[in-house]
Amino acid sequence: MDTATTAESPAPKESLFANVTFYHWLVVIIASCGWLFDCMDQRLFTMARESTLKELLAGNADAMRRIETYLGLATAAMMIGWATGGIVFGMLSDKWGRVKTMVATLIVYSGFTGLCGLAQSWVDFTIYRFLVGLGVGGMFGAATTLVAESVPGRFRALALGSLQALSATGNLLGAYISLRIPPGAEQLVGSFSGWRVLFFVGILPALLTVPIMFFLKEPEAWKRAKAAAASGERSKSVGSPVELLRHPRWRRNTVVGLFLGLAGMVGLWGIGFFSPELITTALKERPLREAEVLKPAVLAEGLRGATNAAAAHVKRQLSPATVAELDRAAGASALAPAAASMAALTEDLNRVIRETRLYDAAVFAGVTLDKRTQGLIAKVQSVGSPSAGVYAATPADVRFLNRQLLEQTFPGAIAPLQKSIDRVRSKAMMLFDVGSFLGMMAFTVVAAWLSRRAAFLLAFVACLGITGYVFHSLRSETDAYWMLPLMGFAQLAVFAGYSIYFPELYPTRLRGTGVGFCYNTVRYVAAPFPYMLGYLSTMLSFRTAAIAMSAIYLLGLVALYWAPETKGQPLPED
Repeated sequence: MDTATTAESPAPKESLFANVTFYHWLVVIIASCGWLFDCMDQRLFTMARESTLKELLAGNADAMRRIETYLGLATAAMMIGWATGGIVFGMLSDKWGRVKTMVATLIVYSGFTGLCGLAQSWVDFTIYRFLVGLGVGGMFGAATTLVAESVPGRFRALALGSLQALSATGNLLGAYISLRIPPGAEQLVGSFSGWRVLFFVGILPALLTVPIMFFLKEPEAWKRAKAAAASGERSKSVGSPVELLRHPRWRRNTVVGLFLGLAGMVGLWGIGFFSPELITTALKERPLREAEVLKPAVLAEGLRGATNAAAAHVKRQLSPATVAELDRAAGASALAPAAASMAALTEDLNRVIRETRLYDAAVFAGVTLDKRTQGLIAKVQSVGSPSAGVYAATPADVRFLNRQLLEQTFPGAIAPLQKSIDRVRSKAMMLFDVGSFLGMMAFTVVAAWLSRRAAFLLAFVACLGITGYVFHSLRSETDAYWMLPLMGFAQLAVFAGYSIYFPELYPTRLRGTGVGFCYNTVRYVAAPFPYMLGYLSTMLSFRTAAIAMSAIYLLGLVALYWAPETKGQPLPED
């Protein structure tokens, strides 16, 4: 009897690891690595997309004013490619085999990730992201069906849940790499910016093709189904998407899978993966701290002497008391100001940041402004036209620009706030991934010991409550470090459910097609949601828009009413 299609025995004394061999572990480890590096690529893109497009669009003032549109297009392109790749490679995995398809998808997503680092415009970058998506989407279906058909039945839920949980390690690895290779750094390696180097790192997973080709073999269940179809023993075709909708049982399972997948996909890609932008929203108005004045004497002398137009302009915004204190300190300019004077100066600079509009083109013409600041200037100067994709600046944007202008008027004297925000974003997303790993392992335990439906129910309820809470309440660096792990725990838990549950809904001849269809077709529907979040943010606040969109998790709860329970059942055949 084929162990891959054996029911999960209810005998309480039988170990989950009964009949699990070294080869079974090898399948789980290598398939998990394929999906792990796939998720690493996704995280590299999430962390680098803003810096990438700001550099590629830097010479186009109109495009810089509409940066949100280009961010949405690049993300949507990858999601559409992901959906297309999931369907196409899902069918190919039923026809070619699981192992050959894994090799093909790995080469596609790693190769085109590397090409992203050579992009010269937003057009070719967006095209590369679509092509990366083809491989990213195909890997999941091939890897999960290979594991589902290769391991013993009792071990199946743990193996598939672990595969998905280990994907959090890929996300964590991507966040760590972006911490070591800042995507916004200019000329990090020779003439290459940080984001280009990040995408070059994405080529390395192609090395995994070697152990896949040498150590993995096609599952016996797939070989039998393929042979039966080739000999004419079965009138039913292998890898046919039409068959998913023709039979009532597979049609119902497909609809349930699509609804479950849509809820989680929109929640993660349309809301959760905008956590870096949430952190920026929370921290970009953070007041200047005394500790962030790295060279107090340089700052004081720069203001006192006002040797250029920008410094003189800033000095005119200071209160008479602060200017008088600076003048009294003349003659001791080589020394740091007294602590009391530094505290007063920091407080007055914070007032300038809060209450003025510092930018004047003529005044700052002599200051070398970085590309991010130039983009923010274009946004602040825009009058706003949401119908054309142009978003008016908020008061927070003006204050953020004021802070950047101060930093660059007195270079080296004030710590860049953007650098601090980037560091918090990377660390918080790493913690998000730690929470994701724990959430997926928790889902796996609940699904294995209670039921698949109970695990989905608890996960979707947690998603609904925690996502809304985090987007409402995250206000500080500390909040980011404890709230994002909670959100990762909830939002990624359901993805462990997809890897466990979707292969259990279909027969061997349709399993790759069905898993790819459920997991990836929803991306066509989910692709507009990142853009929708940006659009809703022009009418509501960014936080309110995200909270409203989190209602998508209700769709997953409704779908559970029709979802069949598969715990303790053999993989279906017809």
